[in-house]
Amino acid sequence: MMLWGHINLDDVNVFNTEKMPDKVDSVAKEPEEVKQREGGELSDWNTVSGEWVKSTHGSNGGIWECPTLLELPVDGDSTKKKWVLQVSINDGAAAGGSGMQYFVGDFDGKTFKNENPPEEVLWTDYGADFYAAVDWSGVEGDNGEKYWLGWMSNWQYANNTPTTTWRSSMSIPRKIELTNTAKGLRLKQIPVSIDSIRNKQEKKVLKNLMVTENKNLLSGIQENKYEIIAEFDVSNTDAQEFGFQIQKEGSENTKVSYNVNKQRLFVDRTNSGSFDFGENVKDKHSVSMLPKDGKVKLHMFVDQSSVEVFGNDGTEVITDQLFPKLSSNKIRLYSKGGGVKLNSLKMYPLKSIWNKSPVDTNLSGWKSISGLWADTINGKQGRSKEDTFALSSEKAKNFIYEAKIKVLADSVSNSTGAGALVFRSDEQANNAYAANVDVLNNQVKLIAFRDGIGKDLIIYDDGGKLDLKTNTDYRLKVTAEGEHIQVYLDDKLVIDAVDHTFSEGYAGLNVWNSTSLFNEVKLEIVD
Repeated sequence: MMLWGHINLDDVNVFNTEKMPDKVDSVAKEPEEVKQREGGELSDWNTVSGEWVKSTHGSNGGIWECPTLLELPVDGDSTKKKWVLQVSINDGAAAGGSGMQYFVGDFDGKTFKNENPPEEVLWTDYGADFYAAVDWSGVEGDNGEKYWLGWMSNWQYANNTPTTTWRSSMSIPRKIELTNTAKGLRLKQIPVSIDSIRNKQEKKVLKNLMVTENKNLLSGIQENKYEIIAEFDVSNTDAQEFGFQIQKEGSENTKVSYNVNKQRLFVDRTNSGSFDFGENVKDKHSVSMLPKDGKVKLHMFVDQSSVEVFGNDGTEVITDQLFPKLSSNKIRLYSKGGGVKLNSLKMYPLKSIWNKSPVDTNLSGWKSISGLWADTINGKQGRSKEDTFALSSEKAKNFIYEAKIKVLADSVSNSTGAGALVFRSDEQANNAYAANVDVLNNQVKLIAFRDGIGKDLIIYDDGGKLDLKTNTDYRLKVTAEGEHIQVYLDDKLVIDAVDHTFSEGYAGLNVWNSTSLFNEVKLEIVD
């Protein structure tokens, strides 16, 4: 019986333990004498017999996943197409952690053949936050270009990013094709137009000006959502570096810049905020980008917690999350080591696509006192391991106050606690009443907070038979008239109390040791 197959080998090392046998040594000897080492990685191979090929392609620093195979036109020519295999990798990408790489080649319906050397790595995006992008099926440009977007995050820190309503987001949609470069065929990504959300009345236009070290052409602008399209002439510049400091306040800023001597586009988030991206992800992300006809083009989209940079018409791309303070909203156009000519610049402030709150409530003027609060399609969401409060601007003495409360099974904090209606509160919720649904302790409570410390006034557990569950809607209602306070759970009176601690104050919400949702939040004032 004959067996046939193949075996893959990687990371082959050899260590001498004794004298090599003469028979083996005579076969392995090379034509010229080499210095024998005690151990190390084997790199230079000669075929003695059989068929040996390199079967490992691209970067193999982590798990390959989310592949997509697509045929793209070359430089907008639908008659010239090549196949591209996109693969997400986690870890070991260009900036550290998660990322994407691609291969250009041919596909016969069964087998994809990479046309570049196996060891060559082509990165889709050189930032830390572009992952698992997949193109839309059946949606193409006039010449066969595809469209896609990617997850704007990195598994190195995705579960810890300080964001809400969402934990990270998706990138701007991008049109993708191939383009000829000095290095061969490369991916080109062009952001789709967002003309409908540009604030054209407040756009900034600059032309034919010098960017110098001691003058900021964008001084006085305070924005944290905008689009910039700029072109610089580097054919006769003595600047070593130029670009933008965005999301800036004091020493806090993120650089989106170009190093003239090294001919590299980079994003540097070393000073972008206090968030720790971890030791496996670089602070500065860069890519080689040669000037085109003596010019460097930058097209970037800045949001409160992200930046997407498209260099030279999308031939080089860097996508990064940022977590600056809300007050860091200035921008500086700078040069270093000399001046550089700015041929043109257009800056468009962008309108928010987050419009009317989806939360069903007749209360307004909400403000977060502590913790993380956000309006989501499932209701007003609060998250905290301790007591956290959000207050409306509505004050009341006597009222009927109710809401639908859902305490979630929190996979992030691996805990669950309580959600509460807050009433007769002071401006900072240091002194207030709260009626809560406490899933952790399987109880409904009436609590009085005095100087920030809560004390249980009355606890209801139905004699130990109450069966509160996570991810379940409970309707909680509080009626208050003078010192008389009543609490209803799903229309059942569960607490009937008399207390004179607080007589008037603001209506709000409270979360303890959980992520909780509140919807249909209604306050009816009773004379």
